[in-house]
Amino acid sequence: MSPNEYIIDKIYNIFERERKKHPTYKESKYDKESEYKELIKFLVEKEEVNEAELMLKAKEIGLGRLYYNTFIAILKKYLNFIDIGEEDGYKVIKITNELRNVLNDDNESDESNFKIDMEFIIMQYEDLLRKYLKNYITVVGPEKLERKIRLSARDLSAEFGDMIDYAIESVDNYYQVVDYLTKLFNEVYYEITYEMGDFKVVLCDFPALEIDVNKINAEYVNKVVEFEANIIYASHVSVFVKKSVFQCPRCGKIVNVYLRDFFAKNSDKLVCNECNVKLQHIKDEEYTNFQELIVQGLPNEKGYIREQRVLYEDSDGVFSGYVKITGIVRTVPRSSKSKVYDLVVQAVDVEEIDNIAPRLTKKDIEDIKKIAKRKDVIDLLSDRLIPEIKGHSLVKKAVFLQQIRGVKKPGKRDKINILLITDPGIGKTVILRKIAEIPGNNYVSMPTSTINSVFAIAEKKKSLSGESWTVKVGPVPKSIGTVCIDEFYIPKGDTTFYEAMEGDVIHFCKGGIDARLQSVCSFLCARNPRWGRFNPDVSVAEQIDIPAPLLSRFDLIFPIRDRADKEADKEIAEHIIDVHRAYLDKEVNKKIRLDYIKIDGVIIDFEFIVKYIFYARQLKPVMTGETKKKLVNWYVEMRKKHNITARQLEAAVRLAEAHAKAKLKDVVDVEDAEEAIGMITECLKEIAYDPETGIFDIDKIMGVHSSERKKLDIVYNAIEELSHGSSEVLVGFDEILNFVEEKGINEKELERLLNKLKKFGDIDEPKPGRYRLI
Repeated sequence: MSPNEYIIDKIYNIFERERKKHPTYKESKYDKESEYKELIKFLVEKEEVNEAELMLKAKEIGLGRLYYNTFIAILKKYLNFIDIGEEDGYKVIKITNELRNVLNDDNESDESNFKIDMEFIIMQYEDLLRKYLKNYITVVGPEKLERKIRLSARDLSAEFGDMIDYAIESVDNYYQVVDYLTKLFNEVYYEITYEMGDFKVVLCDFPALEIDVNKINAEYVNKVVEFEANIIYASHVSVFVKKSVFQCPRCGKIVNVYLRDFFAKNSDKLVCNECNVKLQHIKDEEYTNFQELIVQGLPNEKGYIREQRVLYEDSDGVFSGYVKITGIVRTVPRSSKSKVYDLVVQAVDVEEIDNIAPRLTKKDIEDIKKIAKRKDVIDLLSDRLIPEIKGHSLVKKAVFLQQIRGVKKPGKRDKINILLITDPGIGKTVILRKIAEIPGNNYVSMPTSTINSVFAIAEKKKSLSGESWTVKVGPVPKSIGTVCIDEFYIPKGDTTFYEAMEGDVIHFCKGGIDARLQSVCSFLCARNPRWGRFNPDVSVAEQIDIPAPLLSRFDLIFPIRDRADKEADKEIAEHIIDVHRAYLDKEVNKKIRLDYIKIDGVIIDFEFIVKYIFYARQLKPVMTGETKKKLVNWYVEMRKKHNITARQLEAAVRLAEAHAKAKLKDVVDVEDAEEAIGMITECLKEIAYDPETGIFDIDKIMGVHSSERKKLDIVYNAIEELSHGSSEVLVGFDEILNFVEEKGINEKELERLLNKLKKFGDIDEPKPGRYRLI
């Protein structure tokens, strides 16, 4: 294409785009591409022409008066490309500076001032885009495609930079690009499969558009933005009108109004461009799924946090989680007569993500790698993570590794769950609140919360579409790191924690909403023993009133005891007082190094440790053969001697992986396995050691010694045999007693054992003295 032809095409494309905007000229009968191009060429070559001469040229090429008038009206009234003056009694048509600017683009060899438009993008990229989309479909697999196709602008920009730049210039441009990509994607899909597709393409992952949700303001109205936030409310998935038909009562012109247009202007004030009268609503033709969300970002440096309303078109239902939202900031009047507007985000895409990572500079990464070379890096960072607490190094190390996690694998959890059973005054709340400051973590105190509010509740809330039930998301689904639960307890009969701690989802069915909420967080729970101080001679289950099956979900259980020790007490007392002084005295702060320490030229403070955690968390070290052998031998030996379960082995794997990641290793080696084994062994010494036998009795954690378990089995088997294994048959107390007396269980002991089986959830007592299996 010669430059002259190119510029003629350019002007014609501008002309066509403008023509299609106006109801008067948008009908297909005005589509006269070759004729209009010929007339544009004639006008451009002449620059100044007598109107009669131009009309004669139009007639010559087959454009009648109607089409000629259209041509002149668009060039003059809407584009300002021509002026019509008078010389010697004749009308003269001259091209203006606006058109000359377009012409000048053609004269610059580098075309640096050339303005990209959609026609140019199609002309330049269509063949390449078809190849790109064909490869995308082939790699993913046609049968595995989801209806919504997310294309990363970050990835596309390398090959289709002009298209991405054009898309972010305006809302209209964005829709032009995604509509075109949607059409192209479905065409390519048909070429591959010979099946009609109904896919919808959305463009997301725009680095240039990323903002903090707290900063959404008037500056961003009608602009495409992208931000990350936590869902805190989610409505039903409702149906909303996607396309409505309006008609001018005067001229009868039909106007289609789409959902995107309702946000751009008030539909009550839609008027005919020609007659300037209000359009009348005729009918609704197309519908779309629609969901209203309220999201919340992370607090800014001043602790400010705000809620942002999001209206999500074409939603399949998203109810919880940390998400990346791509959308357009819109204004909605507070009332029909109000001049005060609320800002809402019309979301084109809501994508669940599983990481809140701080931005790391090149220097941050260099410092992280420098500190990671130290042999004591884990001890150093775990101690500095909670400098307010003196001692308890093993607990600090475990909590630090918990933040890094194991390696995520299909069907296996990477999260590490820890329970702290602390004597009063140890500082458990300080530990939990400090860990909750890490991005993605949350703190909750159970005495001030209901069990439902920890997960989610159904709540009626006013929205733009009226009052309806919404899911109010609690701290567990909102946490993608660790949820820190103070004064942890479980109401009788509740099973939600079982599901949340072992799996990645929580089922929610209330207020007419049936949803799956995410539960990807680790659990750091703490509470005081029931009788004030931890008693090593009494089982954990009996001291904290937590069901045995739930206790088994904790990888590590640490009793933190307040033992009297003159020297240790003095050090702790001095540290506590110095911490109080340090908040008010910079010299004391510097002396005890409360805020930071400097090692190897690196300032190690809370911010640095957070960055270190997130950098290490992304690693995926692989276990070596020697490490596997080490863990297998340990498990077999411990299983034989101490009767541990596979849960302890799984915990050891997660801890070993976290230890390797904390040292930025590529592999999980024997050192990491030994550290994990050491942690588990230390915990078992505190909570499962039986001094009579000299072994770790795992059943003791659950409130049942090995000998006790045998008796419970006898009673359970008796009920099972007497009921023939049916959960519908009730068995009387005397029947059971007759069955078990010959095995050494008397009446009083039977009563105690039955109560224990009820507590564990193995049986229940629907009628006094009558029992059945569950």
